[in-house]
Amino acid sequence: MLSKSCEYAMRSIVFVAKNATIDQKMGIKAIAEELDLPTPYLGKILQKLTGGKILEGVKGPRGGFYLKDESKDIKLIRIIEEIDGLEFFSKCGMGMHECSETRPCPLHNDLKVFRDGLWKLYNARSIRDLVDSIESGTSFIKNA
Repeated sequence: MLSKSCEYAMRSIVFVAKNATIDQKMGIKAIAEELDLPTPYLGKILQKLTGGKILEGVKGPRGGFYLKDESKDIKLIRIIEEIDGLEFFSKCGMGMHECSETRPCPLHNDLKVFRDGLWKLYNARSIRDLVDSIESGTSFIKNA
């Protein structure tokens, strides 16, 4: 469904939202180590998120990443849009260019239900929602 980059983006942004503040920024190496992600690959992802105004990044010896409190209300669809784009939600599951509501491929109607459900989920849930579920102990973000 989502690319590895998008999965890493979601995990890292939720981790940063939970653990970093403007006064206690997290460095890329710490994030990569805590989440067991490849540092150079994660660096490119975090650059995209800062360029997309989702994540805050500060360079220098006291630098690192953090999320503004209001950014925690960003919906997950915004992260997907920044990393993968939104093509998944409209693209044909069989790769046909002319597939549409009026001229559907054999999988169109089945996939539409699935894609619409995912759209609603990612458009309804925010970064804050995921952080709250971790803090309540009902979910986790890193491996044991």
